[in-house]
Amino acid sequence: METRHRVDASLMMNTVSLLTDAAELHRQMRIRINRGIVDTGTSWTTALSKLLTSLDDMKRGHIADSMSLLSTLRDVYTKHVNYLVTGLSTLPQDSDSLTAEVHIIAAMTQSIPLSQPQINRLKLLLDRFYYLRDMLNNYDSMLNAEALRSSHKWRYFPNQLHIGECNRLFTSIKDSLNLQTEWLVSFIPEDEEDNTTNVSSPVDADVFTNMTNFRSEVANFSRCLLSYKEELDSFEAELSKLTFTSSFHYEPPTTWLHHFNMDSQWLESIANQYIANSLSKLNLAEVLHTNGSEVVNNADQLYSDMELSLFSKVSDHIDNEEDYMVSFYSDLLKRVTSIQRYMYPNDTSLEQFMRRLSIWRMPIVNFQKPQVGLLFILHTAHVDMRFCDLNANVL
Repeated sequence: METRHRVDASLMMNTVSLLTDAAELHRQMRIRINRGIVDTGTSWTTALSKLLTSLDDMKRGHIADSMSLLSTLRDVYTKHVNYLVTGLSTLPQDSDSLTAEVHIIAAMTQSIPLSQPQINRLKLLLDRFYYLRDMLNNYDSMLNAEALRSSHKWRYFPNQLHIGECNRLFTSIKDSLNLQTEWLVSFIPEDEEDNTTNVSSPVDADVFTNMTNFRSEVANFSRCLLSYKEELDSFEAELSKLTFTSSFHYEPPTTWLHHFNMDSQWLESIANQYIANSLSKLNLAEVLHTNGSEVVNNADQLYSDMELSLFSKVSDHIDNEEDYMVSFYSDLLKRVTSIQRYMYPNDTSLEQFMRRLSIWRMPIVNFQKPQVGLLFILHTAHVDMRFCDLNANVL
């Protein structure tokens, strides 16, 4: 019996080498899984959770910085600009309704004299136009004076009437006021006592067109005046409702891990028994035939479980975090850039705010801190997955 199952020395050494290699590879894989996935103190899933928490803290910090910036912008606006905007937005609205009345009066008096109440309304509109024109002509100088009085000087000062379409409206309304005041001066009778016997001259069609255009532009002009405050309100409302909960949690598959660990001990045991001649070639073949496929199956099941519940989850989680980060910072930069349009050309305060955001800096790995660099985490996850896959195939 002993002679029949005796093994050639070279074949025995080859069998020992393969058996010990399999046991060692299984042991290394078990250590790697315990260190990289199971042990919360060393696992990269814990590091990933810390990274996500760190990214959330970074975003919260940038929200706090943005709120501080908004506080400064509101303070400047409230102290130095709000009264100008309120006054200018109210006057055009009052002039709009009076202009509509004058439009009716001008249409009615093509063939009949003006009545005293009608003349009074015309004069009232003329006074309003004079006052509004003076306010518009002095708007820039008043805003400049406020900028000089501010502790921030020219910084953080909105000038909403000099951007894009608002600048065109600003100029157009001033031109329209000049035309309408000239017409009103010529249309209102100089001698009101003799007006009952005088019929007004026909009103040119351009006058009616000008009044219609003025009323249309007044509505847009008011929106221009209030647009800056609306930008601030919208930005603050968006920042206030943001919440972050990007922590990552993973529970290893307890059952398959137990089987995997037992298999590792079993492989080491039969390897030691064979080396010590406690197992014959036949016995070794029989135990490998009986349990070998189960060892491979347990390793495959463990990897499949981690691939579905961990690796895929991590990949999806990182993709979602990336999408959210891109969305968050794109929106933040767009909003600050939009507010920047209102500032004076030489004011780069908001530009400097955007340049100071830490997202422009490359992440750095610091092993002394819990905040681990994103590139390192992604690389480690990729290597771990490749390692597990390699070992599963070897077994």
